[in-house]
Amino acid sequence: MKSIRFISFTTIVAVLCSLTACKKYGVEVPDGYDDASGNQNNVTVDTNMKNIDRSGYAKARLFPGLVDQAEPRVQNKEFTLDLNFANQTAANLRIQVAPEPQFSTGYYAAPGELIKIIVPAGVNGLSMQIGGHTDNLSGKSPLLRDPIIYSVKALYPGVNYMRNIYGGTIYIHASFAILQPVKFVISGAVVSPDFILGVDTDADWVTKVKASNVPWLEFRAKRVIFLIPKDKVMATFSSSEPLTNPTAVMTKWNEVFDLDYNAWMGLSDNSADLVDRSPQGPWRGVLDIQLTNGYGHSGFPFVGTNDSEWFKGFTSLKGVTTSIGMWGSYHEFGHNCQQPNVWSWSTLGETTNNLFNFKVANRIKADYTKLHPSVTSGLPLAIAWATSAIGTRNFDNTADAVLGEDPFMRMTPFVQIFELYGYGAMTKLYTEARHAQRFSINDIDKHDFVYEKFSEYCQVDLIPFFEAWGIVVSPLSQAKIGAKFPLLAKQIWTYNPLTKTGGTGNIVYTTSVVSASSPAQEGSTANLIDNNPATYYHSQYSNPTPAQTYPFTFIFNAGANMPIKGMYFNGRATGRAGDAKSIEIFSSRDNITYTSIGKTTLPNSANRYEYIFPNGNVNAKYFKVLVTNGYTTNPYVVFGEMNLIKP
Repeated sequence: MKSIRFISFTTIVAVLCSLTACKKYGVEVPDGYDDASGNQNNVTVDTNMKNIDRSGYAKARLFPGLVDQAEPRVQNKEFTLDLNFANQTAANLRIQVAPEPQFSTGYYAAPGELIKIIVPAGVNGLSMQIGGHTDNLSGKSPLLRDPIIYSVKALYPGVNYMRNIYGGTIYIHASFAILQPVKFVISGAVVSPDFILGVDTDADWVTKVKASNVPWLEFRAKRVIFLIPKDKVMATFSSSEPLTNPTAVMTKWNEVFDLDYNAWMGLSDNSADLVDRSPQGPWRGVLDIQLTNGYGHSGFPFVGTNDSEWFKGFTSLKGVTTSIGMWGSYHEFGHNCQQPNVWSWSTLGETTNNLFNFKVANRIKADYTKLHPSVTSGLPLAIAWATSAIGTRNFDNTADAVLGEDPFMRMTPFVQIFELYGYGAMTKLYTEARHAQRFSINDIDKHDFVYEKFSEYCQVDLIPFFEAWGIVVSPLSQAKIGAKFPLLAKQIWTYNPLTKTGGTGNIVYTTSVVSASSPAQEGSTANLIDNNPATYYHSQYSNPTPAQTYPFTFIFNAGANMPIKGMYFNGRATGRAGDAKSIEIFSSRDNITYTSIGKTTLPNSANRYEYIFPNGNVNAKYFKVLVTNGYTTNPYVVFGEMNLIKP
């Protein structure tokens, strides 16, 4: 049996303090400062640049690829990065994903080979990443590549070493802004044949990429960077659309992000308010042979499947110029830019991201019918659904026989507003959302937000439009907008963005009588609203006998949710029996839930009597009058007129 020796805590402290001074803390503990001396005790680091870890070669050959030994490895090569950036987070932009401070170096690590990088003294908060394919495929089956093929390591002032058995593009991450440009020295890496807009010419880049044996390269512009495979680039050189024009491609991509993403969201480089400033870093897109989710997914980076369609989506000048074939790329970047915490409600997850497709198409005057087959079929179906008067429409009912879960149909009302009133409506939404004091709690809050901001932008109360689409708005919100703007005058929900037709029919806001609890014995309910006190409605008094008695109920439809000032009543001009006396009036927006407005006593007279609602205008579509008794004991009521007073 081995003996066990017990050492007291004070003995341990004494031993530690004998190694280094304990002036700061009274006991020896690491002080947290970087030791850049290279003299760390008991640490062994493999610094032999000739040692190669070939354990990952078989996997790296499959993906992301090997680097030929003939490709020159750089030695003590200097490069400088500008790491000064504005920290535009997803939280302050109130979007799903924001660009991160990830910086391209222009270098690539061969699989298993040691990379040496020297960081200047006094520069902290950095890390190095090898590998641009960051999807974690753990749990996926079958696997087309290993689950995790990238690695990240903290960098410290002085000499740093790192290797990745799969190899990959080399990046620098910064955890905070560094005001002055930072000069690094790198050894062991190979030069990636990247194209940098404004730095490389097309001809020089084509020469460079043909001479390179590096499997992946980047297309870099101010707003976006794409990581693409060299073999697909090379294959285009003998195709009908050779990728020999990266300057034009990336210039167009810059325009898309400047005009159709940043500017459309109300962001600019020079905004005085940081909340309204464009993301300072570029978005990133990569291609991968296997994804964590779907055929493509959003995030940083956004990831597309490494096939010809996604490759064209990144690199086709024809596509980015015509918007044809670009749906997937715009779709995923659109996901990054959604604002679900403020206004993009639960059934719009695959809808509001696609609105960016229409913005690009509108700017470049592309044919909407060529954007996506489901756009061509979905928009007309949605318009027919909104125009139909059958049943109660509910925009958010994913079990609806027509709408279902279709995201394309749900794009229609947004595109109608953009087309008829201007795409700046979206800019208002985004800007107001960034400056909103709080997040929206539920879908009705988000409905209200869109309704209010769109109405403010259009300078009209859009409640008939929202009702046509079955988008429920709260009474409080509608009252707020109804007090500021006139009601919508045109049936804009019938406008077809594909044909640029429709939406011109006038909305006639006529009051109608929805129902009366007693059938008419004489006259009709239409006589209540014919503006002629001489005609009248008389409730049933025979056949059967006794007829219905008090209370009597009448329901009126104002034609839309609108501000109503009050109601007026006329008794029967002749034959006084049956005049109503006590009434109570209720309001409703949906003819389901009613709220009492107030009670009043009608005069026993044929003269017009006006009841002005005691708490001001009431914004509602339906009004119910409950007659609880009359001036006689007769079991019936008679009215010459009963109608709404519209301000």
